[in-house]
Amino acid sequence: MSSKEFKIISNEIKELRMLYKNLIDKIISLEEPTPSDKSAIKKKEKIVNESSLLKTLD
Repeated sequence: MSSKEFKIISNEIKELRMLYKNLIDKIISLEEPTPSDKSAIKKKEKIVNESSLLKTLD
């Protein structure tokens, strides 16, 4: 392959990447997390052991 062919292929790959990125951006809209979401992400959860869990489920 010549260098001209490699450049053509490279440009096509760049175009495909751009198209793919635009498609993903349309499908998956990025939303800012709500204050509730932010606090849930930062909040430390209490981890329970198995016996406590089974007691609760009984």
